[in-house]
Order: sequence, then C-alpha cells, then structure tokens
Amino acid sequence: MKDFNSSRIYQILGDEFKNIYIVDCESQQIYAFKETLKLPGFSLCMNYDDAMNQYIDERVYEKNRDMLRMALSFDSLYARLEKSEHFNIHYQSKSDTEVHFMYTHFGRIMEGDKLTQIIIGFANEDLDIRRNNLDMMDNTIVPNGLRRKVLIVEDNEINREMLKVTLEDDYEVLEAVNGEEGLKILSQNYKDISIILLDVVMPICDGFEFLNRQKSDSLLANVPVIVTTGNNSQEDELKCLGLGAVDFITKPYNARIVKSRIDSVIKLRESSMTLAAIEKDELTALYTRQAFYHHARTFINFISNENCYVIVLDIADFKLINGTYGTKKANEVLVYLANAFRYYGKNGLLTRYEGDQLLGLFHSNDKLQVEKIEKNLNKIVEEAPIPNIRIKMGIYENIDKSLQIPIICDRALIAVKSISKDFKTNIAFFTSEMNQRLLAQSQMENDFKNAILNKEFKVYFQPKYDVKDEHIVGAEALVRWEKPDGELIPPGKFIPLFEKDGLVVQLDEYVFKSVCNFQHKRIQNHLPVVPISINLSRASIHFNNVVERYVEIVKENDIPFACVPLELTESAALYSQQIAAITDQLVKAGFKLHMDDFGSGYSSLTSLNELKFTTVKLDKSLIDYINQNRGKKIVQQAIDLGHGLDLKVVAEGVETKEQRDCLKEMECDEIQGFYYSKPLKEEDFISLVSC
Repeated sequence: MKDFNSSRIYQILGDEFKNIYIVDCESQQIYAFKETLKLPGFSLCMNYDDAMNQYIDERVYEKNRDMLRMALSFDSLYARLEKSEHFNIHYQSKSDTEVHFMYTHFGRIMEGDKLTQIIIGFANEDLDIRRNNLDMMDNTIVPNGLRRKVLIVEDNEINREMLKVTLEDDYEVLEAVNGEEGLKILSQNYKDISIILLDVVMPICDGFEFLNRQKSDSLLANVPVIVTTGNNSQEDELKCLGLGAVDFITKPYNARIVKSRIDSVIKLRESSMTLAAIEKDELTALYTRQAFYHHARTFINFISNENCYVIVLDIADFKLINGTYGTKKANEVLVYLANAFRYYGKNGLLTRYEGDQLLGLFHSNDKLQVEKIEKNLNKIVEEAPIPNIRIKMGIYENIDKSLQIPIICDRALIAVKSISKDFKTNIAFFTSEMNQRLLAQSQMENDFKNAILNKEFKVYFQPKYDVKDEHIVGAEALVRWEKPDGELIPPGKFIPLFEKDGLVVQLDEYVFKSVCNFQHKRIQNHLPVVPISINLSRASIHFNNVVERYVEIVKENDIPFACVPLELTESAALYSQQIAAITDQLVKAGFKLHMDDFGSGYSSLTSLNELKFTTVKLDKSLIDYINQNRGKKIVQQAIDLGHGLDLKVVAEGVETKEQRDCLKEMECDEIQGFYYSKPLKEEDFISLVSC
C-alpha cells in the first residue's frame, strides 16, 4: 500500500475527527491513520468486514445493527463511494444504560477512475465535528434585515418551482431534488435554516427516510419539517408526525396556506429559542443552574468515550466583599471570575451554580495536573479586580456518568466545602473517603423511615442536678440510633445530616412524643416526675403548625406542660419577629423555654431580653475554661446576667469536681454533665430517679 497522502486526507475529511482509518480497497485491510481512542476491530488493523462487524457488535445499539451491517459491508460501501465522494452515517451507541448518538464519515481517494482507498472518520456526534456549537440549543434568531432560509426537498421540478416562486419574496430558498441531497444541504446549513418543506414520495431517499435520519441527529432534529404530499392518507400523516414532522401541506399548493403555516411554525420555533436565551445568567452570561442540568446530560452523552470532571470555584467570604466594596464591585469580581473560567476552560460547559459559586463540566482522558491548576488559580487571584481575594476550588475527577447531574455537582461542592475554613489549602479533590461518607449518609436517609417505624431511635436521659443539694431536678432527652444489628450510631453522625435534609422535624417530634409518653406513664403510676427538656431544632421551629402539633401531643398524653420544657439552641433562637411570634405562642400554650448552648458563638442578648425564656444553659465551651482567670470571670458574668433577668442558669458539660465546686461558689443553679452522669438508657434513668 502506498504512503498516506496526509494533506489530501485532511482535505477530504478535516482534522477534527478523533479516529481516522484508511481501507485499502485491493486488500480490504484497515490501517490506522489517526487514533486517539481505541475502537473495537479497527484498532487491531484487521480485514474491513471483520473489523466493522466487531465494532457493530460491541458499540452499536442493537436496533441499529442489522441496518448498519447491510449498509456498511465492504461491497455496499465500495459501490456507494463509486457514485458519491463522501457520505455520513448516524447511528446510536449504547454504553451501560445510556444511549448515545454517533457519527461516522466515509470518503474516497481515486486514482484515475479507480477507487483505491476509503477514508473513515469516527466521532461522538457533533461534539468532535462541530465543537464550537456545544451550546446546541442557542440557535441564533435571524437578525433584522436578513431573510430566513427555507429548504425545499422535492423531486418534482414543477412543484419545487411553484413553492420557490411562492416563497422567494419573503425567504431565501434552498433546493434539493431528493432526500439524500436535502440531508447534505441541511447538514451544511442547519443553523441557518428556519424550516424544511419535505415531499414524501421521492427516489433515492424518500420523506420517511429523511425524517428518520434527521431525527437521529440531535442538531439537525432541531429544524422543523412541514411535509408536502398529494396523498391524503391519514396513515402516512401519522407516520410522518411520529417521525418528527410538525405539519402537513397538501398538493396542489395554496400560496396563502403555505405562507401562513410556514410563518406560524417559524414564530413558534423562534419563541422557543427566545426562551432558551433566558437560560443564561444575566450577570455572568453563564448557564443558569437548571439550564446547565439540562445540557450537561447531552454533553456527557456526546463524550461517552472520554473521562469527565467537574470543577467548582467558590469565592471565600463573598458577603464580606459585598459589604466592604459594595454590590457593584462584587458583581465585577463575579464577571471577572466567569471570564477567567471561560478562558481556562474553553471546552467546558459552565454555570453560575450559586450566587458566588461557578461550576464547570469538562472532558479529558489526561490526568489533571495540580501544579498547572494551582498556577492558573494564582494568576486569576493576582489579576482580580480587588486585592487579597481567596478562591477555593473543588474538583470531582473521573465522574461516575451514571449518576444524576445534581449529585455529580454535589461531589465537587463537597470537595470545596472540605477546605472552606482552611486558609492554607485552596484546591481539594473529591475522595473515596468522601464518597464512603456520602454513601453512609445516603443509607441513613434511606433507613430513616423504617427506623422511625421500628423505634430504632432510642431516647437517653442526661440528669440535671441541683448545685446546692446535689439532687436530680430534671433531665435532657437525647437521642441515639440503635440499629437492628446492635450498632449504636451517635447523634453527631445523623443529626447534622437530618438537619440539612429536613428529616430532623420528624425526629424532633418522635423524641417529643416518646418523652411525653414516658411522663404520662410516670404520672399514671404515681411515680416521681422531674421535668425532661426536649430539643427543638431550627427546622422544627419554622415548620407549619408546630405549636398546634406539640400542644396536641401534650394534651393527648394528659400531662402538665411544665414537665416537658423545650430547648432552643442559641443560634436557632436568634431574635426575629417570626421567632418572637412562635416562642410567644409556645409560652402562651404553657411550655417553658430554655436557651441552649449559650456562649457557643452566637450569643444574642436581644434574644434573652425579648424572648420569654425561663432558663439559660451555659455551653460546655465556657465551662472548659472556668479554671482560668478570664474564663472564670466570663462564666460569673453569664450567671449574674441570667439571674439579673430572672432566669435559672444551668451549666452543661461539667466533668470535674473543680468545675463543680467553682460553679457552686458562683451560685449556678443546676449542673448537667459527666461529673454526675452520662446520658442514660430509660431503665437506668428510672432506677436513678427512684433512689
């Protein structure tokens, strides 16, 4: 076989195909000319028919296989290329559960009148061939002053001329004498053609085949088709509509009807394209999140043979930037970052995911170079509109394409969140450990409903002791998750998760019901009763009818409201009109309110002053420093503040005798902590109270 004529091959095929093979027509042997990805059969450089059959068996969707075997046997291919310089084949490929659209181009090299070589180029649909058209839905509406293009596909010269005369004053008319020629013109001009008028009965490639092949190409399928026919068969009409035609025009043509229907279809199409323009974020011109979700799946399908990765850019302390520099400058920073993201991620699909978070989906089989990423990130920071900006980057590499797009994005977000408070690290990769944690969290969410039904959540009671006489005066209800296999899951693993996904509302009510039922049994059996406080999360406070629901539970158990006080964390109780209204309803119903975790970092004296708490609980973080001079003064001031507001003061997390003695000296009212007792199972708590 002669050496390849590279310039001639690229002239025929172009240089954007990932895989290009040459078939020697005399030996029917395949030779790899350009091979970026390994393809079954072709990569082994074997006999053409054997290679094509292996490729079809392993890569082509089952329903397309028989058609391709007939169309692409060597004899059929040779005969076709003797008559035509080149042609395209569109078909579907199946990988796992996803169906992808594929595109293969066949061309020829002639020596005199003899076909000597066949050129074959493989691509993942239009991503490789029309890479600049990745934003496939953003077809440009025809600007004012330019005429829209109409493609007439009609073999009858008289009918074709009649349509042309009818339309040429208002439209630029393109003509094709059969479906094969029509598809070729459409492939070359698909972005400019507004509508196709398609005859059904034609030689070479009839209207049905035209529609079928157009439908298989995701870009060509966007151009609407009106079928023209002299046959009024309802069966043909339904068949064409099923293949994607939008309307019918019968022959002989009525000029007014033809123009009216064309105008109607074009207006409808351009309205949808105008709607597609709204997919872009107004400030950054990147995709909105929902538009990104829509296009990302198509993006992944197009590049099914390549690895993908997601990068999220997060501006640290963006609220501080807003407050310091103003909204205008903060927006300038976002626009700058979006433009930088475009520059460094030319082949990506980008979105403004959150207010100050930009996210991109990219493809490459090359391993990401951390050094290069850090260099680019540093350059972005250095050239930013404001100094000392900090940008965090989370990366999910080699994504699992079977996952839903939001979950894929979440993994990059989890990575960036892992370094949100790390001043030394700006880049984080999603790891297998993070994945295991996610799987465990997902399993907990899936198990939650049955856990509630099966009463796997167990209420533990941590006693509260009077500081002066060291008697039990109350308890706090805490929850543990005891799995059927005996595994005990601590609250630190599931409470934050359930707070995030809203399941904590059901859990709060479950614990409240359990405690109310416990108190009901104690009262019924004439046993000593001490108040047992129950935590009410921020989500529960804002849940619809929470006051009415909790009041109903208390009344159903026929117990005093005072024996089930409610604890609100300091952060959840930050003063607002809505919180004030809800807490006021709770107090009027009869509940006593405790402020939990006071001093943990969100202290609000306004909340203590305005909301009707009866008790304030000092957080363990204050008690830990009670043996230090400054720490002791802070705790003393907090106790004096509580007493000054007529509040009972409880110290949490007391673990040593020194802490206990110090609190007694300060006249703290109650103590809760391991010094006296860890949280107890119900039966152990009952035994302790009965002593």
